[in-house]
Amino acid sequence: MKFAVVAVFCFAFAASAHADTVVDVLQKLGTEKTLISLVQTAGLVSALEGKGPFTVFAPSDAAFAALPPELVKTLESNKTLLTQVLEFHVAPGKALSTDLKNNLLVPSLGGSKIRVNIYDTSEPIVITAEGAPVTNPDNTADNGVVHVISQVMYPLPTGTVVDIAVGNKDFSTLVTAVTTAGLVPTLSGDGPFTVFAPTNEAFAKLPAGVLDGLLKNVTALTNVLTYHVVAGAYYEAGLRNGDLLKTVQGMDVTIKTSNDAPTMVNDATIATQVSGTNGVIQVIDTVLIPPSMHYELIYNN
Repeated sequence: MKFAVVAVFCFAFAASAHADTVVDVLQKLGTEKTLISLVQTAGLVSALEGKGPFTVFAPSDAAFAALPPELVKTLESNKTLLTQVLEFHVAPGKALSTDLKNNLLVPSLGGSKIRVNIYDTSEPIVITAEGAPVTNPDNTADNGVVHVISQVMYPLPTGTVVDIAVGNKDFSTLVTAVTTAGLVPTLSGDGPFTVFAPTNEAFAKLPAGVLDGLLKNVTALTNVLTYHVVAGAYYEAGLRNGDLLKTVQGMDVTIKTSNDAPTMVNDATIATQVSGTNGVIQVIDTVLIPPSMHYELIYNN
């Protein structure tokens, strides 16, 4: 009897000793060499081999290769920043893809929240984490699960969409307009919001006098600005050709996509996207004018 008990104990110990951790899963995937190297540099291997459970949003090697080389070098040399970035890609608890909901905010190990979105208006369903598409979900480990993503979640969302605009000199005209219209408190709220944000150059493309006229007419200015805002977080990965998104102003904007061209909203090109704590900014190169105001502003100014 004692022998049987010892044998069972030894078997259980051997089984637990060979349990797969999320680190083991990353190694077996074969697409996570860069991530594993950075985890080692940050000294986080032992933590991720712990009891957990953990949910890891794991950028692929291709995702890291798409980053500017100088940023990768900075991450490799700045252990504090590297740790912050890596911890933002890990959440406590085990969340399979079936547990994820649209606009779910998942607390990361670093404290900041990861916004999950699910876009199911067409097949296949797209799951994103801070806009990064999940390409290989539900790789389970004994201490959690790994979801492979095709983008690195960087920069970290540290402020609202208003904070992002205020902190970027390329949006100074937009900030002036939003402030004049009294929309700062609204856009600083919980959201989530998608803001199609024209740069200063986009505003400069307006016919002479149009911007000055808008800044003197709060009603018209508010109509134009709210035509740039959509309720909900629409990252580029979730936008489909022909999508009609209802703006806060009340009218729709039209999404245009193709395989060999940048995504567009109406006639504006989306240059890049930036995550905020209450939504996402889609940077555009042209000011969007509501159709009902187009003739008045563009041709009758």
